[in-house]
Amino acid sequence: MRALLPGPVDNVDIHAYYAAGWLDRGGLRVNFVSAADGAVHAGGLSRGLQTAGDNAVFAALRNLADVVHVGSGTAIAEGYGPVTPSAQRKAIRRSYGLRDVLPVAVQSRSLQLDPDAELFTEALPGARTVILTCAAADPEQRRLLKSVADVVDCGDETVDAVLVRQALEERGFTRILSEGGPSVFADLAREGVVDELCLSITPMLGGPGPGRISAGKEWPSPLPLTLLGLLEENGSLFCRYRTVSDDRTQSGTGR
Repeated sequence: MRALLPGPVDNVDIHAYYAAGWLDRGGLRVNFVSAADGAVHAGGLSRGLQTAGDNAVFAALRNLADVVHVGSGTAIAEGYGPVTPSAQRKAIRRSYGLRDVLPVAVQSRSLQLDPDAELFTEALPGARTVILTCAAADPEQRRLLKSVADVVDCGDETVDAVLVRQALEERGFTRILSEGGPSVFADLAREGVVDELCLSITPMLGGPGPGRISAGKEWPSPLPLTLLGLLEENGSLFCRYRTVSDDRTQSGTGR
């Protein structure tokens, strides 16, 4: 893998690259993969766009996080399970001062989740799955899920993006890695709680149909980004952006 920005470098240490300006500062980092035409999936799943380089970045970002945050739709569609780091990945985490275990936090307004899913039943000790929901969620589902996960209300009628970040930070998760999906990302960005976007661009065209990495109601204005760096491997681009504060961040916790 070769760094194009801030200067050409071959054989990049991916962990060091993504740790710089992140480990000490922390924040909420979003990771997405898309085709060159903006398609976010191929054959209905993001894995249809993945490359060896994207998988390496995906793993490195998880190795540098305190928690993985994901929307319930993505968790179900992509078959999310608990994160079980290998001995090598544990060693990498320890070298950066991080805990061995990496819990998953699932965001769900409806709580239509299977309490018997491995994401809950196979979670490692010290990495119990967290469910971020709202007070209006189904009470029976809440009762069932509380036996296998920590259920946290982040709003009354809907899940509030600002409260999501606050809830995770209150649990000591100061380095949050969000893996989507598009609606969750759009809410987080709109409320000003996203600090970084790590976007892998695969050299292919998804064609008509697949949506973009953000979805939902239209924003009042675009959110500016600053390019921190760019990696390239076999035609795939790996962009690292930092969000630029604007009026929308003043009411949130964006930095």
